[in-house]
Amino acid sequence: MNSIVKAIERAVGGIGFISSLIIIPLVLATCFEVFSRYVFGAPTIWAYEIGYILTGSHFLLGASLALMTKTHIRIDLLYARFTERGKATVDLVCYILLFFPFAVLLSDSLFDYAYRSFLSGEQSGQSAWNPRIWPFRMILTLGFVLLAMQVVAEMIKCFATIVGRPIAEKKGE
Repeated sequence: MNSIVKAIERAVGGIGFISSLIIIPLVLATCFEVFSRYVFGAPTIWAYEIGYILTGSHFLLGASLALMTKTHIRIDLLYARFTERGKATVDLVCYILLFFPFAVLLSDSLFDYAYRSFLSGEQSGQSAWNPRIWPFRMILTLGFVLLAMQVVAEMIKCFATIVGRPIAEKKGE
């Protein structure tokens, strides 16, 4: 089980690192758009769409990394008072009943949506640039697939904690 968690977290960490690099072209495109619009008086036809495509990609590809490193927002009025075994039990129940089914169903639906977009040659329709939209939809699908994979890793860690054999977290998390 430990090797499964390590393999999933290695994939999530790698994609998470790559997704962190998305911020670079996002900043460059935004700065170029501002410069072009206000200095030359000639806005671009692509900056708006590249902005929301890159922002969405960055957010969704990073969601599984946030779950892995426990940097997501958690409101814990009672949760903080539980023992580690109690926290793991609550987490496991929530993962099994809510989070995992949601991530799997959404991954499946998004894949169908992206595939139909690919087959039809659908374009965004948001600007004069009007790019094909299926690559962005595949990135959304990948984001939810990674999230589902990380939920599996979290369920394994919760189960291991409940049975008294916790899987050690990586240093720095």
